[in-house]
Amino acid sequence: MSRSAGYIDDLAQRVEAATMPRPGEGLARGQLKFLRTVALSVGIQGPVAGVIVGPAILASIVGGSGALAYLLGLVAMAFVVYAFVIFSRSFNSAGSVYAFNGAALGARYGFVSAWILLLVYVSFAGAVYASTADIAQTLLASLGIHLWWVWIAAAGFALTMLFAHRSIRLSTMVIFACEGIAVALLTIVGVVILAKGGYHHHALSAAPFKTHGIPLGILGLGVVNAFGAFSGFEGAATLGEESRRSRRTIPAAIAWSLVGASAVYIVFTWIADNAYPSAAALAAAPAPFVHLADVYVGGAMGLAVNAAGVISAFGAQLACINAANRILYAMGRDLGAHPGSRLAFVTRTHRRHRSPSGALALTGVTSAAALGAFSFESTAVRALTIVVEFGAYLIIVAYLMTVISAIAWVWRHQRKWSELAVLGIGVAVLVYVLYDTFVPFPAAPFGWILLAAAGAAMAGAAISALPGVRGRLAASTLLIAVRAPARS
Repeated sequence: MSRSAGYIDDLAQRVEAATMPRPGEGLARGQLKFLRTVALSVGIQGPVAGVIVGPAILASIVGGSGALAYLLGLVAMAFVVYAFVIFSRSFNSAGSVYAFNGAALGARYGFVSAWILLLVYVSFAGAVYASTADIAQTLLASLGIHLWWVWIAAAGFALTMLFAHRSIRLSTMVIFACEGIAVALLTIVGVVILAKGGYHHHALSAAPFKTHGIPLGILGLGVVNAFGAFSGFEGAATLGEESRRSRRTIPAAIAWSLVGASAVYIVFTWIADNAYPSAAALAAAPAPFVHLADVYVGGAMGLAVNAAGVISAFGAQLACINAANRILYAMGRDLGAHPGSRLAFVTRTHRRHRSPSGALALTGVTSAAALGAFSFESTAVRALTIVVEFGAYLIIVAYLMTVISAIAWVWRHQRKWSELAVLGIGVAVLVYVLYDTFVPFPAAPFGWILLAAAGAAMAGAAISALPGVRGRLAASTLLIAVRAPARS
């Protein structure tokens, strides 16, 4: 065994020992196989819910080059994914980037990155409550039922809390079933469109993978949009203590979730581009695949695809809450929570299901508050756009912090120049995404959302600097374990 491999094995054992709960407490260890683990990442990505409307949004940006933009987005995101793969094949914990980044660049750095990712998952959950309500509202309206979108969102929230309170095995099975059913329904529509030749028998045209003369800057905007659509792949890392053989399962889940979600976006955007007479017509469609299902298959399939969007969106909100629970649970545990302390509530787990019930209460209330703050909006889409942008701005920062940490980790332990080169490209990609997102400064209300996101990130840094928090971070058994030198 090489010295590097021996160190990694030793590290994994130390992390396992540091996170091992007392009998009858903590998360249930090693109960999830690959499919249930990857379900969490794919659930956060919600590719079916996204692709029902995504091609229209992308067509409004890059015209007929939507499939190309998603393909380039896949390539760009792969460099970021590599950072999470490097860490997760070495060690894993429920805290995800809390331990990853803390191992590489210190406890406070790990805390701030985990704080940011926690806010991302909570805000994404609130946004997806609105997304589910928006898609469900359209479905119900087609059946003659008209409800205020907030009531639908509240019902989705209640169901999410119910499932998240149960075992992670049930939650991930529900997420996997939701996305699987949704993909199956969408696939039927796609196959029929291809069989019927699309618009004027152009179904198999490669035109959606061409630039059509659009400026590279515009294509770059499309890639940034695609980048956002693929985010969430890292969610599987929060199952680091509950996945079986986590050092194999989680890196595979992270990589394959990106491949699977991007395949859905690329293939179905290609189909949609070739099924509409023009990019302008596609951009004008509020829900392209619902419309295409109506035209190519029939009204019943249009309803089914609409329902598939609701199912996919529900899986996404359940996945976001489960990921948020585990990060908060891990942070509370490693900050020194113990019976009688103020943080003890955060580390409480269900006696039977072993789910983080205390963290669920906090993340659930916060995600509902994020949505409730914009419940005055006349449409769910408006609320969705505002809330999801808050998380979208923050997740870019979380990714950048993790890729930088991975560079420090590789430099310290392996110094493999091939890995450093890949990670260096990842930093360049993220810097480009940051530039393209924030320059010029977003107009209102997105400028205000950006400032709110920056303030939330700085609040995390300020909390980490408090003497009491700094002391607890310094005493964290997990962060001590991941930063300790190899045992001889």
